[in-house]
Amino acid sequence: MATVTIEVPAEREALVRRLLALSEELDQLALSAPEGTVFDACETAVIEGGRDLSRRILSDTVARRVETAEKRGRRSACASAAGAKRIGGRRPGNS
Repeated sequence: MATVTIEVPAEREALVRRLLALSEELDQLALSAPEGTVFDACETAVIEGGRDLSRRILSDTVARRVETAEKRGRRSACASAAGAKRIGGRRPGNS
């Protein structure tokens, strides 16, 4: 089997490895599944593996966002209004 070398950012290495592992798992499943069940077996595995992969990607993305926000520091607070002011004319009275 021919191989290639690619450069991947270090923080994405685990993702690439998970993706390759899922692909290899599907290859093995396709070879070992009984005739007539290959598609269903692989479809089930890719859906489950895809969910797990999606969950991990989402978790990693949110973690990076939080880390970036923490590095930037706290955002400044919102300015509050000076006080309640009455707007408009007089209220109609009961006369």
